[in-house]
Amino acid sequence: MTWIKNAIIDIVVTVVILAYTLTMAAWGWWIIVIYTPLMLLLKVFALSGAAANVQRKSDSVPSWFYHVLYGLNVALLFYASFVYAAIGWAAIWILSTIVETQSKPKAKK
Repeated sequence: MTWIKNAIIDIVVTVVILAYTLTMAAWGWWIIVIYTPLMLLLKVFALSGAAANVQRKSDSVPSWFYHVLYGLNVALLFYASFVYAAIGWAAIWILSTIVETQSKPKAKK
């Protein structure tokens, strides 16, 4: 469970999205509007060859945790009728899955 400290930002963003969904607070909207494109850029960067040299730590966050967070973010944003952000988070989720499958070692024949 030491990996939870590596996921703090993602957990905080999910809490912000939940707070926005419940209250429609302007500060939550701004955080989502700023953070979502940054995450998209990060995921696109991870797909490029430039991120291939970054090694995954043994205490890194398990992929299932990100699937839960990203799925929750997409659902909450659609519920809040923040469709563009929901689509952005769906793209983040898809790109994360692609990066994950590319980074797994391939079985030798």
